[in-house]
Amino acid sequence: MNIDWNEIAERKPQGYIELNDGKFAVHGPIESVIVTEDDMVQIRVKWLAKITLGGHGIPTGNWKAIENTPTVLTEFPNLVAPFVIENTPEKGPRARFGANILYFNRVEGIDPSKVEGLRISTT
Repeated sequence: MNIDWNEIAERKPQGYIELNDGKFAVHGPIESVIVTEDDMVQIRVKWLAKITLGGHGIPTGNWKAIENTPTVLTEFPNLVAPFVIENTPEKGPRARFGANILYFNRVEGIDPSKVEGLRISTT
């Protein structure tokens, strides 16, 4: 188990993040992961989609865009969120922390055209 998020930031993740609190799953492409001068980890995303989880964590309904997605999805002190880096055959390396996953490489994820209410700027 690792705790220093500089290891993740140095890999410059270009994949996506999946967050899961047992009631909802949130998914979005990563813009960047940085460790600031104040030793805070910032995970930045391009956009986010959310789906409700039913019994046994099974998604129900459709993915819906989270309006006004914050640039910084989450910020927390470095060295407090343990993670494991592991390889997956279908999506390559990822960092797993709690019930959450951060994929390092660009991989197929949720098709943005199938997310209700998602408007992606092309400028």
